[in-house]
Amino acid sequence: MKNKNRKKGSGRRKMIFILTWVAGLAIGLITAIFNPNIDTFKEFCTNLLFYQLTVSISLSGLIGFWGHVFKSDMIADQIGWSKGSPFQKELGYAELGFAIAGIMCIWYGKEFWLATIVLVTPLFILAGINHIREMVVNKNIHPHNAITSIPDLLMPLSWIFLWICSK
Repeated sequence: MKNKNRKKGSGRRKMIFILTWVAGLAIGLITAIFNPNIDTFKEFCTNLLFYQLTVSISLSGLIGFWGHVFKSDMIADQIGWSKGSPFQKELGYAELGFAIAGIMCIWYGKEFWLATIVLVTPLFILAGINHIREMVVNKNIHPHNAITSIPDLLMPLSWIFLWICSK
């Protein structure tokens, strides 16, 4: 019984980064529907991008920070990596910076938004590629390794798309 609950909870943790992306999109869509000032595709994309930056990046950064810093051995085990690496804590510290940048997007303009996208995108895309490489080369099919590659690629590609469309 205890193992079933553990596996169920573990499944929710695997989906959390996809849910942060969906939360940003959902809030962006809801606010766009109820905002009469959004009447062009460009304004719509700008609104979605704002919530992707302020909600999705902030939440995923805070969650990543928490996991990699305070639960690093558990996260390493779930991903199929070696425990005890100080680099995992360093990744967590970088993710805290991402969360702060996402929150700061509330007060700063589009140039800061672009800087935030440029700051976060390389880590996400290259981490996604690394997770896929781990699956192919090292046969690391741990669910946290495999499923994490989805938001690692999906999120920054959506930010880039929305940025381009908001211009």
